[in-house]
Amino acid sequence: MKLSFIIIDDRELDCYIAEKIIQKTGLSTDNKIFYDAFSGLNFIKNTPVTDSIIIVLLDIMMPVMNGFQFMEAFEKLPEEIKNNYRIVAITTSLNKNDISEISSYKSVIGVLKKPYPSEALVKVLQIITGDLGQ
Repeated sequence: MKLSFIIIDDRELDCYIAEKIIQKTGLSTDNKIFYDAFSGLNFIKNTPVTDSIIIVLLDIMMPVMNGFQFMEAFEKLPEEIKNNYRIVAITTSLNKNDISEISSYKSVIGVLKKPYPSEALVKVLQIITGDLGQ
C-alpha cells in the first residue's frame, strides 16, 4: 500500500530527515512539506476529500501555531476531512505531560521522539495499514 505524507515541522533539517526516512520505507507516493502548522492546516482544509489516507507527521513544538493548537483546530474539522488523515506527533520533548496531552487527541495515532529511526516510523505505518485492512 502506498501512502501520501504531510510533514509539518519548522526545522528544515528535520523535514529533510523525515522525508528521507519516508522514502526509505518505500511506502510513499507523495510528500508535502510545511514549515509551519498554519500552512499545513490550510492545505488540509482546502484539499478535496479522497479515498486515500494521508499520514501527517506533526512536530508539536513550533512557533506561531504549535502542534497542540494545530490539533485543536484539526479536531474541529468535519469528519469527512478528518477521516482522510492519520496524525503522528513528533517531538524532542521529554515532558511526559506534553506526550500525554498530544496523545489524548482522537486523531493522533502515535508519538515518535526525535530523532526517530526509520524502524519506529515503519512500526507506526504498519499499525495504520493494518487498521485499514491492507
